[in-house]
Amino acid sequence: MSDPHCDTPWDTLRRLVDTASTGELIIASDAVEIHVYLLDGRLAWATSSTAHNDFLRRLVDDHGIASDVLRDVIEDCRRTRGRLGETLIALRLATAAQIRDALRGQIAESLVTAANHPGARCLFLPHRLPYAPELTFELAALAIDAAAARRSSDTAHRVVSAVLDGVPDALWVEVADRGEVIADAVRDTARAVAVVDGLQRALADHPIDALTLRRTVHASVLGQRLPGLQAAVWCAVGSGARLGVTSAVLASAVGAPHPAPDSDAADEPWQETFDAAARFGASVIAGATRHRGELVAGFALGLRGGPTGVWRGSPGLDVHAGWAHRLAPLLAVATRDAASRSIGALIYDRVALRAVVGRAAYYGTLLPDGATAVWLVLRTWASQGLGWALLQTVARQVTGEG
Repeated sequence: MSDPHCDTPWDTLRRLVDTASTGELIIASDAVEIHVYLLDGRLAWATSSTAHNDFLRRLVDDHGIASDVLRDVIEDCRRTRGRLGETLIALRLATAAQIRDALRGQIAESLVTAANHPGARCLFLPHRLPYAPELTFELAALAIDAAAARRSSDTAHRVVSAVLDGVPDALWVEVADRGEVIADAVRDTARAVAVVDGLQRALADHPIDALTLRRTVHASVLGQRLPGLQAAVWCAVGSGARLGVTSAVLASAVGAPHPAPDSDAADEPWQETFDAAARFGASVIAGATRHRGELVAGFALGLRGGPTGVWRGSPGLDVHAGWAHRLAPLLAVATRDAASRSIGALIYDRVALRAVVGRAAYYGTLLPDGATAVWLVLRTWASQGLGWALLQTVARQVTGEG
């Protein structure tokens, strides 16, 4: 047993590879726990506490292994202490190439995490376990650039510092990359895990540049994608914070381009559509939208049926409604979270969402029936204050409150 705590995790791993070591390298800190198993200097597997199980995900999503079948094999391996990859190959549920691909992804993800935590402690436990050599990897073959990973981590910490400096009301700030928090700072512990995880998945799964969830019981939460990357910076602020200013700070911190005013579709005629199942007509929404140059669409959309509202220019209302369907689950999760807790001093009017997609900013709020949402689509350069105010006005008109 050795305790090479003077080196970085990456230095320790390289030394173990160079000496053809066999055993388990444990990398641990307050933020992360990583396990890497080496067989004669080659990598057999690796796991990280901050990562989703990329090995299983790839087997299901990329290689078509049914999740229920995979669960049965995992349970069998637990009983027999068999190796999952080798068992799947023996049962002809996966090929060696598929197992290698899935292993490669999980090992690489764990090693990037190790490179991003240079201060973590390392403990190596020499022992030999029977792994199939053909399912192991040379470190060089994984194409992990520790210096690039570390530069990415340094960038993340700079972004966090810039947001903290620019948003005095920030409760917490973090940079997340593919589900892993690589830099963070906390002024308050109020973090709605389910809500934030849902927002982060939405930004990772769709070409959304920025997200704001306004006035949850915990706080408003804002996210901004780092240009050209999967990573994003996230920030929570209290109920009195100016969301437009906070959004601008996040965009500046990551170097996002500032949206310039445009006039396309300004002369396009407004069109109306009406769903037969709707309890109100398009005119309810038209009155608040048609005379605003910043607006390109306003509509209500239920869980079933089509939109009722108005739009102009391109893209058409079907595209806007498609984005509304993708974003609506985030409103539902946030509303359930707020309703399940004592709101106390953080009384809010309605949970609302803003999502920037290309040159359009989608504002949405869920109505009291829990099945219908009102959406406005504004140009990205439009004032957020205007967007939030118009959204609340239209929502009240639709529900007959004002």
